[in-house]
Amino acid sequence: MRKVLKVIDAMDAGLGRVLSYFNIVVVTIVCWEIVARYVFNAPTTWASEAMVMVSGAMYALAAGYAQLNKRHVRIDLVYSKLGVKGRAVCDTVGYLFFSLFIYALVVHGGLFAWDAIQLRETSGTPWDPIVYPVKATIPIGAFLLWLQVTADLIRGLMAAFGGKEG
Repeated sequence: MRKVLKVIDAMDAGLGRVLSYFNIVVVTIVCWEIVARYVFNAPTTWASEAMVMVSGAMYALAAGYAQLNKRHVRIDLVYSKLGVKGRAVCDTVGYLFFSLFIYALVVHGGLFAWDAIQLRETSGTPWDPIVYPVKATIPIGAFLLWLQVTADLIRGLMAAFGGKEG
């Protein structure tokens, strides 16, 4: 079990490192557009849309990495005052509700992406890029987030009821 948890952590950590370079791409696109628009008076038709697509893919796929590093929002007012077992119970209840949300996101996001793939959907703008690769990041990112939350829950339960963290 510990090896599986380590594999999930390593996968999200590695993907997070790769996705961090997407920030450089986004900043480069924005700078390019600023220079093109204000220095050369030649705005692009693609920069704004490309920036949104790269950012969207990055945010969707990095959700598991954010969970791994405890960067998602949590209301700690009560949670921080709980003991190890109390946190495990709280996490388990939260996990049940979270799993319903993730299930909907994976299934409906998957259908959303599948429809876009079948249609070879494009944005319909003057640049008109394909959008189905970005839409496919929604169910993939949701699934990766679910894996990481599941790993965190298992660790918390092991710590609470097994005496040692996974």
